[in-house]
Amino acid sequence: MQTTSPATKWVMLALSYLVLIACFIPYIGWSVSLLDILDQFELSSAQAGLLGSITALVGGLVLPFAGVIGDRIGIKKIILIGIVAALIGQLMFAWAPDYLVLMLGRAISGLGVGLLFVGPYTMAINWFERERRSGIALGIMFTSDGIGSYLSLYAFAIVLTAFGWQTGSAIGGVFLAVVFVIAAIFLKDAPRDDAGEAAAVADADADGRSTISWLLSRNVLVAALFFIGEWGIFAIVAVWMPTILIEEAGWDPTLAGLLASLYVIFGIIPSILFGLISDRMNRRKPLIVAAGAVMTLSMALLTISLASGNYALVAILLPVVGLGVYTGMPVALALAADSVPTGKIGAVNGFVLGIGFIVGGFVYPYVMGAVKDATGEYTAGFVAMIVATLLLNLVAALFAKDVRRAPQPAAATAADRASEADTAG
Repeated sequence: MQTTSPATKWVMLALSYLVLIACFIPYIGWSVSLLDILDQFELSSAQAGLLGSITALVGGLVLPFAGVIGDRIGIKKIILIGIVAALIGQLMFAWAPDYLVLMLGRAISGLGVGLLFVGPYTMAINWFERERRSGIALGIMFTSDGIGSYLSLYAFAIVLTAFGWQTGSAIGGVFLAVVFVIAAIFLKDAPRDDAGEAAAVADADADGRSTISWLLSRNVLVAALFFIGEWGIFAIVAVWMPTILIEEAGWDPTLAGLLASLYVIFGIIPSILFGLISDRMNRRKPLIVAAGAVMTLSMALLTISLASGNYALVAILLPVVGLGVYTGMPVALALAADSVPTGKIGAVNGFVLGIGFIVGGFVYPYVMGAVKDATGEYTAGFVAMIVATLLLNLVAALFAKDVRRAPQPAAATAADRASEADTAG
């Protein structure tokens, strides 16, 4: 196995973070211009919601395969392919002459977004998990939701307002091209003890456990359910909340984008803090349960405020929802990663994030648009989200089981790692 400087993992973490931030422009950067797009192409609310849903659907379908392939060919290649796909989709969206090309651009962007979610997270875990510090690494990475949302919903909104949504979207493509060059030159995969990893995987699977069986293990399923609820909320906040604040409350698009981004900006502190705490304590489950409780209660209060037309309180409660979400996300994913052999981490990341994308990211925005078309308001859709949050983020978390991955020296034996896998199972 190669030796690297202790600082290298932090440099790789920073580069992975940059890539993940850039991913938010093709993912949600267009949403502050949704009303302009809706008017220009004469779309229904359901069609408009589908623009966000198709991105999540394609990204979610790609994510599980990206994790498995990345474990084999290297995560850096997955990241570079993802940036190229996101760039192509961004430019197609910017220059689309009709709704069909708009959808195609969003779908190709979804391919890139899917690769760019699983790639950087797996890169971070690969550099930190041998020191049993995956919690803090993931905590830092999940703060990219806050910075990325601020970049795409506020800073990028200024660009879209100044240049128009089409030219502004093309400028976003230029930013992605710059990030590609940086990643291609400086990013590199974590060194691996190939002989030891191959033996560990063989030993871990010697009892007949396939990759599928690991993906269907308790903690991985709990994490997947948590991410369905989380990503559904995120998709609604990113795609529909700026529109709600612009259309219903009459707020300026830039202000609406800023307030919507507070949902994730306020999640930065708990994401890092509780990721670090979960690395140092013997239990992650209580943090996940507490996060689900906060999410459910704050979503209920937010829905009541929305139904009563108190949009100022809606804006205040958005960060509270984010506090719950970003307390639970890094801890849930870290627990899932701790529960499987190291050779399965990429597959687990892809599965958990992919399920979140497919169900939460696709279903929620489309259904919200359909509810708006059918009822003329958004309240019923938010009531359904309360029930989903209760079941997916609180009740399901009660079934998690705490496990801890033992610290691994670089030259850990196959027998040691097989023992680790048995303990996780």
